[in-house]
Amino acid sequence: MRTVSHLLEDRFSCTGETEGLVVTVADIIALPAFKNVELVAPCEGAERREVRNVGILDCPPDYNEYSVYVAGELILTNLGFAFGNPGMAEKSLLTMLRRDVAAIAIKTVYEPPISDVVRKESTARGVPLYLYDGAYHETVAYQSLDLLQRDRDELDKGKALDELLTTHDGDQVRTRLSALVGVTGSKLQCFAFALRAGDPCSFYAMLDSVSSGLGTVRDGCAAVESASVCRYRDHILAFVSYGSASDEEQAAAERRCVAVASVEGSLHCGVSEAVHLSDGDLAIRQALAAAASAQRHGDQLVRWSGLHLSAFASAARHDRLFMSASELYRSMLATYDEEHGTELVRTAEALVNWHGDVKVIAEELHQHPNTVRYRMRKMKAVLGIPHEDDKVFISLLSLVFLPDLDALRR
Repeated sequence: MRTVSHLLEDRFSCTGETEGLVVTVADIIALPAFKNVELVAPCEGAERREVRNVGILDCPPDYNEYSVYVAGELILTNLGFAFGNPGMAEKSLLTMLRRDVAAIAIKTVYEPPISDVVRKESTARGVPLYLYDGAYHETVAYQSLDLLQRDRDELDKGKALDELLTTHDGDQVRTRLSALVGVTGSKLQCFAFALRAGDPCSFYAMLDSVSSGLGTVRDGCAAVESASVCRYRDHILAFVSYGSASDEEQAAAERRCVAVASVEGSLHCGVSEAVHLSDGDLAIRQALAAAASAQRHGDQLVRWSGLHLSAFASAARHDRLFMSASELYRSMLATYDEEHGTELVRTAEALVNWHGDVKVIAEELHQHPNTVRYRMRKMKAVLGIPHEDDKVFISLLSLVFLPDLDALRR
């Protein structure tokens, strides 16, 4: 029973960790072993469901009601054990659907019967049911195993990148980046790619496509010394390094790299500046911040140099001293609000968002302008600067709420 699935368990159970894995049903059915995949019943979000293991179904539900199969498994079967017995096939599929597995993929070799009851259950439970032509399910299982292992390896790289982002030593950054993604050269540029919300395409198919595209850029552009791709959480990070290239050559190479993003319409792209390799952690942060902006605004591509005020907001969020000062002043206003039932924080946010325009702020807050002015005086008193000039006070609030700038604008 479940021979290949047991191999999966032997290989993965020792880690005991699945947090952060991003392999989805879309990734699995994009594997070469699958041909002519058909979803047999409507199932919202089918391809975005996470896959945490793979199991082979080769027995009827009399075997302990399938309790050995766990939620999140992708189940492979040909229903050969139920050949000529539609009732058993229906009972088996219904029992498995109720296990909250990731999906069920049935090879069509035995022309498996799929009843209307099974189709309705699949739709109702949100567990997709597929018919497919292609390799035997043992082959599919092993390809899936390799993909799950690859995902774990990429997760390990992500954790190493997390450690790198807390490192402030240039030599360590250079050494770690070289070990993780093989970059060399004197300068580094980072591209962060994120899938568009709701897009059912395979994350790893996109990763391989970006990798292939950048490989073409590397092979055809003398300015590019190395180009590599890895997963970082739910992003694809591409690292492009340059040797002794001129600014013009780097700009031309960047345009070719950006063209990769343009081809992949399913991706948002954030582009960093070209920095010294020892500042590679800054390039990663820049690219991620730019990609986040692209996601927020539905843009295909955003450069760090185009973020303007949002760049400073992102930088502020990563500076502990700045954040501690910001949180101190916000907490003073929030504490006063809690004790007196006032709205100083909300008013302060409006002052920042509307650059101190009392009339507009009053309309937004549905208050009289004099009420806004009174709250400004109260805020100055709470912060210990009762006689401060209004313009200087607004400047102070702009710094206090700088980390939340993007949220305030929305």
